[in-house]
Amino acid sequence: MAHLKDATPNLMVKNVKETVEFYQQILDFDLVDAVQHDTHWEFAIVCSGNVMFMFQEEVSLKKEYPQLCNFSKGGGLTFYIHVADIEALYKKLESRVTIVKEMHITFYGSKDFAIEDCNGYILTFSQQAEESQIKNYDNFFLPAENLQESRSFYEKMLELPIKFDFSDKGMIAYKIGETEPAIILKDKGRFPDAVPTIWIEVRDVKETYRKLQENGVRFLSEPFQIKTGWAVEFTDPSGNRLGITDYLI
Repeated sequence: MAHLKDATPNLMVKNVKETVEFYQQILDFDLVDAVQHDTHWEFAIVCSGNVMFMFQEEVSLKKEYPQLCNFSKGGGLTFYIHVADIEALYKKLESRVTIVKEMHITFYGSKDFAIEDCNGYILTFSQQAEESQIKNYDNFFLPAENLQESRSFYEKMLELPIKFDFSDKGMIAYKIGETEPAIILKDKGRFPDAVPTIWIEVRDVKETYRKLQENGVRFLSEPFQIKTGWAVEFTDPSGNRLGITDYLI
């Protein structure tokens, strides 16, 4: 079976030169190549990033493919283009083109709007919803007034297996089933300010820290380095303590 590499649409247009000017001046495409006879443009290729279009004059295309004689330009198909900053693009285009579908959130979570180009083709611009920084629960920290008594409770009464034992540093972790998050006991003798705390794994603590600060979250400290990455803690409006951590080390 043939291995397909890529596809580039070849659009039937009334005036190739005017179409190229629209895509250059309005949509910031670059001209890649063109077939001209004196001042008459018969064919052109434009691109922007990974998006490429070919434009062929209507008379020329119908002569090459007689099957298209009954078709008109602009009809029957739309183009779906992914962009990086859809809000900025919309602001740039809204007063310069015909918006055929206003900005909206689709049922699958992307932000889209659609325009009509100078030949009547519909171009839909789309940006996927930002990937959440939050990935999963990380660990659950509980203070232990007496680490040995608490150890006996979790190991003998609850029969939880040890995930790691750093009791010499004031911490013991217990596995909960097959899940990754563990219960970690923190010795109040070593950590006098220890309170029940839920840590959440994120992709990048420093990036999430900046974003949450913008949202008004008040942190207890700057991000600090731990053995596996970075972490930082904060409280919710009820005083419950939460933390975020990553695994970037």
